[in-house]
Amino acid sequence: MGNGLASHAQVTAQRFPGATLDWPATLRERRSRPLAPAHLRWRQHFGQLHSLHVFALDCSGSMRESGAFAQAKGLLLQWMRWAYVQRTPVALLCFGASQVQWRLPPRRAPQWNADLIEPLPGGGGTPLAQALHAAWALMSRRAEERKTLWVLSDFRSPDVLSLVRQHPPLRLRHVLVDGEVPARASHRVFGGAQRLVQAWPGAVRITANG
Repeated sequence: MGNGLASHAQVTAQRFPGATLDWPATLRERRSRPLAPAHLRWRQHFGQLHSLHVFALDCSGSMRESGAFAQAKGLLLQWMRWAYVQRTPVALLCFGASQVQWRLPPRRAPQWNADLIEPLPGGGGTPLAQALHAAWALMSRRAEERKTLWVLSDFRSPDVLSLVRQHPPLRLRHVLVDGEVPARASHRVFGGAQRLVQAWPGAVRITANG
């Protein structure tokens, strides 16, 4: 995030202690434009924090081969740093190579996120449905009022075909960070994120490359 955005955020934090950045509202306002201070949307909290952000990172081979994995890790690192500054509880779930693993249980974001995120390996298949069900199960047990699931993936998984027929838990917000690369001679676009957004009311799709 540029210096202008950082300065704007710092002024807001000083004027309104306890305010946290509302990323889904900010991204909806930004649309496809470069992120600017005018797009930032804030939520004021009083007393105990009532938000939880769960990040599900696709570590599959297709993500690594396309370059989307490195890009997603960069975005995740940036968002986790903001979560630390805002004292917002987060959790990190990684899925790939037919495995799902919680790398960070729900807690306040750690100060040094690079040590957690940069060494993450990539490869193997995409157990998307297993990852989403694990995230839904954990978030359904949590007491926070506002819970957002961020899924950073290329969504190139046959699981999408069954997930579009399922109903995610109520009161969970979904932000699908689509890392699928554009079509080319050897690559046909699957459009998994777009299919899920069309099937899940309230879900938001953004592209990983802005």
